[in-house]
Amino acid sequence: MIGVSARACRVMAILGLLVPSATILAGQARQPGPQAQAEPAPRWPDGHVNLGSTPEQKGYWEVRPGLGGAPRAADVPFQPWSRALYAYRTSRGDLYPPGVLCKPTAGPGFFNAPGFEIVEVPELKSIFFIGIAGPHSWRVVYMDGRPHPAADILRPTYFGHSVGHWEGDTLVVDSVGFNEKQWIVGAYPTTGQLHMTERISRPSLKSLAYEVTIDDPGAYTKPWSSRFTITETTASKWIPGGEPFEYICQDSRY
Repeated sequence: MIGVSARACRVMAILGLLVPSATILAGQARQPGPQAQAEPAPRWPDGHVNLGSTPEQKGYWEVRPGLGGAPRAADVPFQPWSRALYAYRTSRGDLYPPGVLCKPTAGPGFFNAPGFEIVEVPELKSIFFIGIAGPHSWRVVYMDGRPHPAADILRPTYFGHSVGHWEGDTLVVDSVGFNEKQWIVGAYPTTGQLHMTERISRPSLKSLAYEVTIDDPGAYTKPWSSRFTITETTASKWIPGGEPFEYICQDSRY
């Protein structure tokens, strides 16, 4: 009996040591842990943000349905003719945006599914936006400080003429010289008077913020804006290690 009691005492002593420890661990487990820190955006040697891939952190921006950003029609300052054209476009179930029919689209219309890549080439002092969908086209943003060409020699194109500069960690792109063959934001029309300003930033490795201001006195009574964001929680995402792939735009009878 003495031996059993001694053994029991030893067991009880061990349990006496273990129970408080288990209680402490359980209490610690219930405490909220620190929020995981988002990975920082990559940067160039001069310190400014890299909006695309690096040798150590390759990837591309994938776009899925629901990226959003276009304002409500009720909030857009239409002129009467542009309101009527917008209403006509949205009333037709068989009328598709030119981008769906393999035509280039500038502004936020460029950043459509399945995705895009942003490539900065310092030796060329240029940034390229490369689209996977549509006609396999790209936009170039000149970062060498050049001005826009004079209006009398500026040939209207799908992407216009774009120059850019950095404001802190935000790339600011100023574009003019557009044709009128595209739907830059949803079904909203634009004219050759369009002056477009885009602001793009990368708060962290897997997030991208985009905002565009449409200043087109030919179609609207005042400037207006559209925006979208890509984060780790949105359907559209940064795809680590991913690379742009071949995507053949469908044939069209138009």
